[in-house]
Amino acid sequence: MTKALKNYISVSSTIFGGSPTISGTRIPVERVINLVRQGYTTKDLKEEFPHLEPQKIQNLISCLMEAGLDANKTSPKAQVASR
Repeated sequence: MTKALKNYISVSSTIFGGSPTISGTRIPVERVINLVRQGYTTKDLKEEFPHLEPQKIQNLISCLMEAGLDANKTSPKAQVASR
């Protein structure tokens, strides 16, 4: 995971079995990735997750795009969860 992504993504074995989540929340990163793939905009995501700061959503999306939207699937935990 890139340094920039670490600012926005957390991994804890006590939250969703270690799947990556948006830092400070219980929102799975994979959920955000799937919504972006479906065409959700930052505005749509703000409506979906009103408690998140719009800038945090935009920064997360930017970091995910730079890293490739499937970057989180390289971890063994994410691969097991997707089976």
